[in-house]
Amino acid sequence: MKLPHLSLTVIEDPDHDGRFHWLLLASTGDADRVEEFDASVESFASASEAFEAGAVRWLQELNQEDEDADPVGDGGTG
Repeated sequence: MKLPHLSLTVIEDPDHDGRFHWLLLASTGDADRVEEFDASVESFASASEAFEAGAVRWLQELNQEDEDADPVGDGGTG
């Protein structure tokens, strides 16, 4: 498994006290830069709920990267 160049963070909604959003940030190849890759549209009642939802999205992206990867080895035929 190769970890994607994504990080998950949670922020408090600046317009709604006590509500939270998750953000996926992607490195751009330049060590000093990250960009927003994806973010929750809905808000969550707790930071942990937002984190859990963001982790689901992060795993979806990780699985997609694994599916897109080139096969390695003999494909299990040996």
